[in-house]
Amino acid sequence: MKGRRLLIIGLMGLLVSCSNTPQSAKLCTVDVEGAMENSGELKLSELASDVRYVPLETTDSCLIGANPNILLLDKQIVVYSNKECLLFNKADGKFLCRLGHGGDDPEAYSYPVPFYNEHNEMFYFKREPEWLQKYDASGRYQGKLKIPTPPAMPSEFGFMDSLVIGHYNNIAMGYAPRALLLFNEKGEEVDTVPSLLPVLSKKEVSDIDNINVKRLGDMMIVLTRFKDGGYMAGIGGRTFLWNSKGETRFKESFNDTAFTVRRSELAPYIVFKTGKWHWGAEARTDSKDNEKRLLIGEVFESSQAIFFQCICGLYTNEPEMLNGIYNRKSGMTYMSPEKNGIIDNINGFMPFHPKACSPQGEYAGLVEAGEAMDWLKEHSELARNSKFSVLKGLTEDDNPVVVIAKP
Repeated sequence: MKGRRLLIIGLMGLLVSCSNTPQSAKLCTVDVEGAMENSGELKLSELASDVRYVPLETTDSCLIGANPNILLLDKQIVVYSNKECLLFNKADGKFLCRLGHGGDDPEAYSYPVPFYNEHNEMFYFKREPEWLQKYDASGRYQGKLKIPTPPAMPSEFGFMDSLVIGHYNNIAMGYAPRALLLFNEKGEEVDTVPSLLPVLSKKEVSDIDNINVKRLGDMMIVLTRFKDGGYMAGIGGRTFLWNSKGETRFKESFNDTAFTVRRSELAPYIVFKTGKWHWGAEARTDSKDNEKRLLIGEVFESSQAIFFQCICGLYTNEPEMLNGIYNRKSGMTYMSPEKNGIIDNINGFMPFHPKACSPQGEYAGLVEAGEAMDWLKEHSELARNSKFSVLKGLTEDDNPVVVIAKP
């Protein structure tokens, strides 16, 4: 019964997104179409009123690997790469501990990608084929949790009260997959939510022409081209579940609506009004006119603004990533190519590229130490700003600097 209700309300949201017409005064409507017609520079003051810089401590115990990602929490910064997952103090960047480890022993995880549960302050890591390993903020092992879906493993996890939410980030051929799985700490399934996307024609391995992997910003795109000219896109490296204002949000690929996940409903929360740029879910394998379609991807939000990214021309030879900012107070939406970043009109530092957003609404980016050093040398007149004093002792071999923008 509960799953059926979740599906019904979710489908209402899908209809809203496909029509690009807000159906409720409670919905936040982001005018992407209008912003595309009047694109320009994005300014950091639209996201924040203050910016600070946190150089991460560098020792042999906490060297950060290549292409790191981060989680921004209330008091800590989590940095993870293909190598390991490290915890730093948010106030001064001091190294706190290593969160777990990979391997085959009973306490190991399969991937150093953390999922943070703010309700019990635990970090969860996937252990193939059906487990979540738990660690506390001191790096102590706290047991494991069985995922009630063997052999399938959700791609990412979120948390709501005492429940764990698993998200299946897939684009299925020939059947209607589940989008969300809700289960408790005992490993008992509580509910499921079917994908809101229409079922596609079934494909076999023999139907594949080629597979290509592309990186756009922080997104990893796996493109499969079929012999009939159709495409399939798998998007990784970004989250489709996030927490904000004490609630859990969810957005599925090829759907212009973001939802609030509750125990009794999947309620439309943000509608991205894409207009003539709309990419209907029923045409998500179609490469025709792809340069005129937008795929809404990453979404971050604070009380001041909504930051989002979208891809234009996903199936073309040169897809483009775009950044967007919706100002909640003015109701205005602004967009610009991601390669330009967000202009720092607060301190005048390097362009800002958000990689994370805390549940408290702070945005964070990463800057390599060498790049920060080069900028300070080239902008000596601005480097006298006391905000940059923490950067003056950097060396080329130091860990990255975390840039935190506070709303």
